[in-house]
Formats: sequence, structure tokens, C-alpha cells
Amino acid sequence: MRKFFRFVRNLILPGVLIFGIFIFIKSNKKKVLVIGSSRKIGSTYYEIASSYRYDLHILTGVQTNKDTSRDIIKDIDGVIFAGGEDFDPALYGSNAYDLVENYSTDQDRSDLELLGLAIEENKPILGICRGMQLIDIYYGGSLYEDLPSQFAGNISHRSDQKTFTYHNVSFNENSRLYNKLDGKSVREVNSFHHEGIRDLADLLLPTALSDDGLIEAIENSDYETFMMGVQWHPEYSEAGLDDLTRIIFDNFTKSL
Repeated sequence: MRKFFRFVRNLILPGVLIFGIFIFIKSNKKKVLVIGSSRKIGSTYYEIASSYRYDLHILTGVQTNKDTSRDIIKDIDGVIFAGGEDFDPALYGSNAYDLVENYSTDQDRSDLELLGLAIEENKPILGICRGMQLIDIYYGGSLYEDLPSQFAGNISHRSDQKTFTYHNVSFNENSRLYNKLDGKSVREVNSFHHEGIRDLADLLLPTALSDDGLIEAIENSDYETFMMGVQWHPEYSEAGLDDLTRIIFDNFTKSL
């Protein structure tokens, strides 16, 4: 009988130990919430989450209960505001409705509320494409509703077929990324947007520009943890987790 119990003990204890280690590792993963207006977001962020060992959560659609939204924000370690549709121009005092494409006022207000809650909780924040523009609007900035008709630039920021284009951006010394670029402050990025920052909010710094002068990256240097926005899509880098993408997500991850 003793031999039987010893056999059972030797069989079960390693399994319990492995299970305990698995639970410990999983419970110590940082929770990152990706907020977006499109249900298509997810796959590329899961690849990044796998590389950085995030416990990734996706939140899409209009959130109608502020208390529930606050609980969601409190429970995570960092927030990524993803790309998506245009904004209601009335949010920043414009009436150029003839220039915007698809938008949802309810979605815009929901995302602004979530951003405000994340700021209240001092959560690290990364804004991507629409997410960068959201940060600017939240702090009082404004947008070009349609770059081809409003912005006198010589760069295509979205192809006529509404696909990615590519162009250079130049980082300046205001950026927390500048010293991590190994002297290569000019980088090629993808581009897929027809809206862009017109007036940058006073609390924000422009940290990268395209060759035609459009703001391509922003930061809030007074924010205690991390707040950065980029106009391109690092999650869709053709080279996977390329050098610039890693620099961005390394900095975001360190702040979690």
C-alpha cells in the first residue's frame, strides 16, 4: 500500500508543480487592452503579445456603462488605442462633414471616455493611427479631415486604392525614442490614413514628421508613465517586428 501511495505521489506532484508554475507565469503576465472601432483588429496584436508575453484583451464597439468601463481600465496594465474610422468633426469644432468618410459619433465619444479613464488611472497609453488622433482631440487639438484636399503636402499618405503607401519620417530630439535609434533618426514607415493632425494640442509634443511636414508621432512628456502616438501602423510592419517596431513596443512594455 505504501508503494502505491508513493507511486501516486510521484505521479501527481510533478503535475501539480507544473500546473502551479503555469498559473504563476500566466498571472504575472501584463494585461494589455487593445481598444478599437473595428472587430477586425486582433491577429497582428496577438503576434506582438506573444513576443512580449502580454495577456492581451480586445475591446471593440461602443461602451455605454462608465462604471463598467472604469472597472475594465483599472484591471489592465496598459492600453493601446488602435486604428479605425474617421472622427466626427464636431468633436473639435469643425463642420467639414463632406470630407469625412465613415464615422460614428457614439464610438468617438466612447473612445474619448475610455482614454479619459485610462489617463485618470495613469495607465501607459500607445495610440496607433486613429489612436494618435484620438489623443490629440482629447487634449483639444484638431484634424485635417482629408489630407489630399486640405494639406499642401507632396506625399501620398494613402493610395488611391486605399492601401498602404510608404514614406520616411524624421524623429527629433523631443522623442523618448531618439536616443534609441542608433543615429538613424530617419525611418521608412507604412501609411494608411487620409485624416491627420492639423492643430496639435498644447500638452503634446510633435516627435516625428514626414518630409512634407505632417505630424507623424506625438508624446506627452508630462504624463507620468507613458503616452505616445504614431500615425503609421507598427503592428503591420512588413518585416514583422522590425527595429523601429521593437523600439516602440520595448518602451511601451517597460512602462507597464
